[in-house]
Amino acid sequence: MSQAVEVRESYAAEYPSAEGAAFEYRPVPVLAVVSLVLGVLSLMAFLGITGMLVASLGIIISVVSLLKIVRARGELGGRRLAILGLACSTLFLGAGVSYQRHLYLNEVPAGFARTNFTYDISKKGFLTFEGQQRIHPDVEQLVGKPIFLKGFMYPTGQIEGLDSFLLVKDSGACCFGGEPALTDMIGVVMEDKKTVDYYPGRVSVAGEFELNKNYRGGKNEPIYLLKGQIVTKSQTAF
Repeated sequence: MSQAVEVRESYAAEYPSAEGAAFEYRPVPVLAVVSLVLGVLSLMAFLGITGMLVASLGIIISVVSLLKIVRARGELGGRRLAILGLACSTLFLGAGVSYQRHLYLNEVPAGFARTNFTYDISKKGFLTFEGQQRIHPDVEQLVGKPIFLKGFMYPTGQIEGLDSFLLVKDSGACCFGGEPALTDMIGVVMEDKKTVDYYPGRVSVAGEFELNKNYRGGKNEPIYLLKGQIVTKSQTAF
């Protein structure tokens, strides 16, 4: 036996050859890849509702993908991708919810009571008594009280150094050219010569609630007023 043959046989014994072995390819479902992508995007759960929805969708897609792979009985690959996607989506959803809950519980300044613009003010509407419209009793109870609520700044053209602005309950009226209903807007007048800059997103406002005693029914004239003390970008959408 030649030296070359001996070397070849020795190498083959130490490193078994893969020659003759069939290459086994198992297709990976698109859902497995999508689940991993959604798992990474689930980091957005820390930012709010949209991110939480992405994480929830990631969990659903991951589970569906895993079920499909298991039922294929070895004919499909991608199990690790789906498991990793599921783990990421679940982890980020739980952490995101906890973080948003923490922000929600700690966002109200001391001395102010959380008030829901929609349910505590807007949907109360007005009552008709002896042919005249009157403020709802529940809204009247807010007069003189320090409250904290969220809404959107109605654009007026001025974007800096605002000492007063119109706060509306949702972005529909302020962002698409509509005019807010009387119960859907609050006139915020900043106290102590404070000013704020216009912000297109949701804002949180803390101040003392009042009624406009000089209301004359002008265009976009608010009947509800707020002596604004604190105005910030909202930390949560709730």
